[in-house]
Amino acid sequence: MSDEHPRWGDDGLTGRVTHAPNIYDYQAAGPVRRAALNTPGGHVLGHVWTDDRAAAGFTPAEVAGAAGRKAGSAVWAIHRDAYAKNVPASDLLDPKLYASVGTLQEPAAGPDA
Repeated sequence: MSDEHPRWGDDGLTGRVTHAPNIYDYQAAGPVRRAALNTPGGHVLGHVWTDDRAAAGFTPAEVAGAAGRKAGSAVWAIHRDAYAKNVPASDLLDPKLYASVGTLQEPAAGPDA
């Protein structure tokens, strides 16, 4: 079936990944630093994190609901653009990067993301 439909995997049900964006790893290779991303009103949307090597991401705050998920999409786009510009993962906790989304607090050591 995959010969007839190149979008589908060999089982005929699973889509083939034909393009994956270049972005930082999702799995930390050691301890991470993280910083809370807040709304202008001070509500936590989630945490931006990095292992300062090659991994980075965003963990939405459960209480943020849809706003946290929306912030996650924005952070993903910021990280995608930063990766394309060869910004090292260690520089991803720069508050200026997230000004369009909210206010990034001072980084702190945190649990692995």
